[in-house]
Amino acid sequence: MRAVLKPFVIHAAYSPIETIVFFSIVGTLAYFHILSAIKHSAFFAPSYPSVLRPSHALLRGDEWVGVRDTFWLHAKAKYAPDAAILPLELFPVEFSLDSVHRNTEVAPDWLTFSTNTELTESVQNFTKGLPTSISGFAYDKACFRPVTSETLDLAAPCFTDELVKSRSIYQTLAFAPGVKEDFTTAFNHLIKSTPSSGNVAFEVEAKQAEAIGVMKSSKWVAYAATALVVRFWDLTKKADSLDIVLILAGYVLMHTTFLLLFYRSRRLGSNFWLPSAIFTSSVFALLLSLPIAMWFHIPMDPVALTEALPFLVCTVGFDKPLRLARVVFSHPHLQSPVGGSSSNGQLKPAGEIVLESLSNVYTPIFRDYVLEIAVLIIGAYSKVNGLREVCALAALVLGMDCLLLCTFLSSILCIMIEVRRIQSIRAISKSRVASVATSPTSSPRLRPVNPSLGSKISSLVLGEKGSSLPATRGKKQDKHENPVARLKLLLIMTFLTLHILNFITPLTPQRHLSPQSVNSFRKVDITTPAIQSVLGSLAATEHIDAEVSEGSEANDHGLLVKVNPSIHVRVIPLNPAFGASVSPPVPVSGPSRSTSEIVENFMSSWSRLVGDPVLSKWIVMVLAVSISLNGYLLKGIAAGLGGKGSMAKLGGVRFGSDANADTTTDAASHAQPESIVARQSVPLLAPMPPPMIAPAPSPRRPATFTLDEVDRRLQERRLTESSSPDASSSSASDSDDNEIVRSLEECIEIFENGPRPVSVALSLLNDEEVILLAQNGKIAAYALEKVLGNTEYERAVRIRRALISRASATQSLEHSDVPLRHYDYSRVMGACCENVVGYIPLPLGIAGPLKIDGHLFPIPMATAEGTLVASTSRGCKALNAGGGVTTVLTQDGMTRGPAIDFPSIVQAAKCRAWIDSEEGYATIKEAFESTSRFAKLRNLKCAMAGRTLFVRFATATGDAMGMNMISKGTEKALEVMQKHFPDMITLALSGNYCTDKKPAAINWIEGRGKSVVAEAVIPGKVVKSVLKTTVEALCNLNTKKNLIGSAMAGSIGGFNAHAANILTAVFLATGQDPAQNVESSNCMTLMESTNNGEDLLMTVSMPSIEVGTVGGGTVLAPQQAILEMLGFKGAHPTHPGQNAQALARLIAAAVMAGELSLMSALAAGHLVRAHLVHNRSQLNTPVTSAPATPSPFGTETGGVVGVKANDLGSVTPSSAGSLPPYSLERP
Repeated sequence: MRAVLKPFVIHAAYSPIETIVFFSIVGTLAYFHILSAIKHSAFFAPSYPSVLRPSHALLRGDEWVGVRDTFWLHAKAKYAPDAAILPLELFPVEFSLDSVHRNTEVAPDWLTFSTNTELTESVQNFTKGLPTSISGFAYDKACFRPVTSETLDLAAPCFTDELVKSRSIYQTLAFAPGVKEDFTTAFNHLIKSTPSSGNVAFEVEAKQAEAIGVMKSSKWVAYAATALVVRFWDLTKKADSLDIVLILAGYVLMHTTFLLLFYRSRRLGSNFWLPSAIFTSSVFALLLSLPIAMWFHIPMDPVALTEALPFLVCTVGFDKPLRLARVVFSHPHLQSPVGGSSSNGQLKPAGEIVLESLSNVYTPIFRDYVLEIAVLIIGAYSKVNGLREVCALAALVLGMDCLLLCTFLSSILCIMIEVRRIQSIRAISKSRVASVATSPTSSPRLRPVNPSLGSKISSLVLGEKGSSLPATRGKKQDKHENPVARLKLLLIMTFLTLHILNFITPLTPQRHLSPQSVNSFRKVDITTPAIQSVLGSLAATEHIDAEVSEGSEANDHGLLVKVNPSIHVRVIPLNPAFGASVSPPVPVSGPSRSTSEIVENFMSSWSRLVGDPVLSKWIVMVLAVSISLNGYLLKGIAAGLGGKGSMAKLGGVRFGSDANADTTTDAASHAQPESIVARQSVPLLAPMPPPMIAPAPSPRRPATFTLDEVDRRLQERRLTESSSPDASSSSASDSDDNEIVRSLEECIEIFENGPRPVSVALSLLNDEEVILLAQNGKIAAYALEKVLGNTEYERAVRIRRALISRASATQSLEHSDVPLRHYDYSRVMGACCENVVGYIPLPLGIAGPLKIDGHLFPIPMATAEGTLVASTSRGCKALNAGGGVTTVLTQDGMTRGPAIDFPSIVQAAKCRAWIDSEEGYATIKEAFESTSRFAKLRNLKCAMAGRTLFVRFATATGDAMGMNMISKGTEKALEVMQKHFPDMITLALSGNYCTDKKPAAINWIEGRGKSVVAEAVIPGKVVKSVLKTTVEALCNLNTKKNLIGSAMAGSIGGFNAHAANILTAVFLATGQDPAQNVESSNCMTLMESTNNGEDLLMTVSMPSIEVGTVGGGTVLAPQQAILEMLGFKGAHPTHPGQNAQALARLIAAAVMAGELSLMSALAAGHLVRAHLVHNRSQLNTPVTSAPATPSPFGTETGGVVGVKANDLGSVTPSSAGSLPPYSLERP
């Protein structure tokens, strides 16, 4: 037996993934086999067909209401022709071209009653003669005759209703109660006696109960579970109390076995994967054993299997897999190298560890399997009914469990070994303890020094994780069990099971149920179109009857109907001429048809396969485990698990060397492969040669023909092609020589009288025709988006661009370099811009990163000024060297200052006093904050100028910049003030007391928006090495330039070098209002020496930074992407306003970096040289436009007024190569 299993064990140990996949597929196939057997077994076949019971409905007013069966029986008992509530029975008859049986041949789908009048007339002739054709039934006396105003004195006809559908004709008859049996018998006799000659034949079909084999997945599972529970419950009611107690005890033992599996697996160091693997192996053993048992014709009763399930679980048990796992995880080379330090860190393969462990425990495990199977075979040959089947199945399960233990479970253990090694390496790297795992006898588990409370509780309740693993490896810890004691235990369990099954066995032959326990009752659906048509006709006759009645009789009269199940009559066409009027569709033959059918059949089969309730969950679970396991193993490979010395010697894995090797000759690659690889690795890693500053002129490349010129020309050509109709299918409306442009009259006719809305009519016109309408005043250029529709924004921009271009002097805008396509104009319309003709892209650079309040941030800057990003980056480098920038937010409040006029200065003073009072402030605050949940009024500042009162509202606006929010709140506050001071007149909502977009001392003194102060200390050695200057020079320059120089100029808030430069660049990159850089750039830069003059202390004070992360330009996609990169996108989820405040802090810190770098360049004399190198390069000098742009002053002087062309002279740009290098220090 060992020789038979050895090849499988070796393959499983060295190919674990393939083995797991193989048994997963085999287990799935076994599941399908078992599923098919269950569906077609007699156990789940319905003993009685499902019964369709009649429905009852009562007409109340104009509505039919469902009633119970007892109400019908009560009304039927009091039935009389003149009764107040008249009970009726409805008998629906369905004449259908389809059959209720699945395998019955029916009429083709293209043959319907609605398309074939001859067939319809043949069936209707039979239905009209139905009342007179029924023999043996008093139809005239039993039918219901409604009384109408036209038939009060005459005999009314019997009530019938007919509804014609495409494949069915429904006829409903109404009778008095109690004629069901007579009518059914007479109708069946009439159908059978009707001759088959003629155009059609009729056949009454009875609906059969749906078999479990054809039910859908969810339906058959519910049916099978219901049948199992019902039959088991019926058996339980007939069983003795002792039998129930024994079965319950067996289930308790089974669950105890599961708990022991989890407990012992935890002691081996696994809480989930090891018990899951052992349990899955046992389930696969059961799945694979059941088809074998069916092949051996072993009878299996589901109820008996449910009763014997505890016996199977306890018999198979989990002690043998746990014994193997204990030996594997206690292997001396699980975590330690094979030869100690001399082995260069090589670990023994996981497959060898599993094979060695299995060899150590193979004998006792296999012996136990043999003994248990032998005892079960003895039980299988016994003559005790029920015991034979269970013992035979248990023996098969044990044999399959032995095979899976040596293959499937061994493969999983190999993977668990690799995972444990990865965990050990990660734990060692995280702990950074050099002494861990250096000795072969050390434990691989890194236990925490101070375990948490949860760990203590779990260790106390569930036992300490990994406690069963030996502390000292290399010593055998297993104690071999005595086989005699185990044989005794097996014999005792077998005899105990024998007695249990002896109690259960007498119940097995009597597994029949009463019809009521399995019958499923359903009622007739009265909401179907056929029944609704009948009920509507009856309601109409009852309404007419009520109108001809008098007094209270009309109020007490009513109809109560009993809707019986429909009689299905299949219509069999006999006349072949029926197909003459409607021709069947001609089937398409050919290979494409057969291929599509094959694909469709495969997809249908796969859909049914995946739709299985168990298999779908199994696929998802296996996929999740596979993804997580592969990801974990890949991380372990990346960590260098495969060998500590080999990868270090090779220098890492090379990528792309094969592709480079193809460039060499085959002979050289075969002769010296190692040298080739060594030589090829040099150009892969070598840097590109630096560009030459002043390249020598070449006869093949003129000096004016640069790469930038090539790029520009290619860009112009691409834009020209993209604007032509042939460039893209989306440009079908562009102008084209072959495209016909209709006349103005035709375009006006389509525009004014075409389909509505107007956007649909304009979609019938091309761009040139819409331009023609706009040029003739039919469409306003500013309203193109409105008339073209919300989905044609780009077309509106393109047409407006053509209109403006053709009306200008140069007519160059339409095909200019201003980009148009690939932009989301829906975010612009109504929010950011009007009369849009395109968008202006700006270069976006990233300075830094800069450490701000302990966190590193990139500084996004959209600018066209050279050296700005580079200079700011240099400042960031210097600031980071000193520990970064610390910022504080001193104030957060956007302002709005309306101007209010009063009849006199007295009333203006009274209003000011009221505003300054607590009552007035509280009233205004309540009104102001009612307009928004983010608007919080901070303070009010008043000032009088004659009869005019200026009130400056300062408000926190959350993460929005807040101009719209504060304007709405101010307007509401002025309305409340108007009630207290009726004579006041609001001159303007903004009276320039805010002050917005203008230099003002009030913003510099009081602050506006976010007020931020930033501070940093730059070490003196960094000032010398990075900034190329000294602390003393910087402090002196800052005082003379930023303080004294600005004061001499009368500057307000301009005590800085170039704060507006950095602030505006960040504003443009993050979607802020660039016009607000006027007051936002208010900044005072201070520098002083510290630490005994060695280091530089720098502060930047910016009292009026007006920014937001919600609304305005922040809705545009590129600007949102920048805010998302910074982590400031949108409103802060928990602290409103924190994102905007963080952006203001970032701007202040960036301004400090720019100020520091520029001041250092000025102190070192590098400013002009840096700009000439980075901002005035020869390649960036634009060439002359061709054709030249016409000047309003003529072309003689190129647009320079009062200067002749020959007086300008020739201007030669400076050469950057003649200047000293940028990084050179001053002498």
